[in-house]
Amino acid sequence: MNIRFLFLITIFTYISFESTAQALLDDEDTTFITVGGAVRFNTIYTIYEGKTSPLPTENRNGFFWDTFRLEANGQTKNVGIDFEYRFYPGFNTHFVKKAFLFHDFSDQLQMQLGVTQVPFGKLEFSGNSWWFHLPYYFGLEDDYDTGLKFKWQKENWTYHLAYFLMAEPRGVSEPDYGSFASARYSYDVIPSDGYNGNKERNQVNARAEYEKGKFLIGLSGQFGEIFNSNIGKSFAHWATAFHSQYAVNKVARINFQLTHYDYPNSIDDAGNSVDYVNMGAYGFDTYQVASSATTFSLGLSYEYKLEWGPISSLTFYDDYSYMYKYGSIEILGEEYKFVDSQQNILGFMVTAGNTYTFFDIASGINQPWLSNAFGGNALSSGRGENVNGRVGVTEEGAINAPLEKPTINTRFNINIGYYF
Repeated sequence: MNIRFLFLITIFTYISFESTAQALLDDEDTTFITVGGAVRFNTIYTIYEGKTSPLPTENRNGFFWDTFRLEANGQTKNVGIDFEYRFYPGFNTHFVKKAFLFHDFSDQLQMQLGVTQVPFGKLEFSGNSWWFHLPYYFGLEDDYDTGLKFKWQKENWTYHLAYFLMAEPRGVSEPDYGSFASARYSYDVIPSDGYNGNKERNQVNARAEYEKGKFLIGLSGQFGEIFNSNIGKSFAHWATAFHSQYAVNKVARINFQLTHYDYPNSIDDAGNSVDYVNMGAYGFDTYQVASSATTFSLGLSYEYKLEWGPISSLTFYDDYSYMYKYGSIEILGEEYKFVDSQQNILGFMVTAGNTYTFFDIASGINQPWLSNAFGGNALSSGRGENVNGRVGVTEEGAINAPLEKPTINTRFNINIGYYF
């Protein structure tokens, strides 16, 4: 009896029980449709590998078009749709973020079918800033996949149970810019060449959350398959998370999450045993992520209400993540332990009507976005002594070992978005 059959039996049994336990929603006309979206602009100033950006440079020290997105959601009686499509001109890519049908069996039970958010960890995301926490960059925060999800709310409890056949469909990207399969919003395991190799398949998620008063706590579990189309074999992966939130008062919150994941027996696209998996998003080439790691994330936020022209609030925050990796890499017979990754985002958000502006000081060690050498080995072995080269043996025969004490890279980022 395979995992999909067991999952379907569980779902149908659950629905039957729920339908007998309470009445369905009233059969009244609740038809509506809304259309919206957002336009966002960005500017950055960087200090990477101890060097600042020269003036002028593309996408630096000047505002550029970050994102344009279109949204639509509607409902007729108890059946509805939720859709969002995103364009990233600076990355030469566009793709579906979410696209699912939903049905309300009752006030407490909802089903979603399509490209929907994976119920894992703090929802919708645990971070406060434009950057998220580190788990986003290895597919365990604000992840979207293709499948079937149920959400059940009962008093102080919220439960999720989901089955995902595969990751979300790839979008469109420039072939010279990066892997075709990386044209997507959330980071997924994808082939490094964009066609053949490792792909996400048959994933099950379960999540439970309890909220009462100032406290919120939750547990999440994930188990799935990575199918290698080159050799026709699969290997498993699993993850678990504990998350919590404490509302100090109406304007101050503390978020905490502990996340662990593992891809035991992971292989590369050619079928060789390795201590990493390839992931990608936003139309870039893939980068390596350690096959096993534990991540600690802490977020602090404080919202200050005011009336200053159109500005209604300032939200101050600090988001920190530490990623402890369990792997190692062998270079010419010598083992080098993976070097951990860290990220800290200190900033504030300005709310003015439908305009939201993030001012962030993003600092990181082996953070894939915070470097002139994007991606690479940052989330696996850590970047090498030659930051721009892959860790291992170079074409000239030299050793590029992981840098034991990498530098802290910093980026000042301003993102202005108007939501309609």
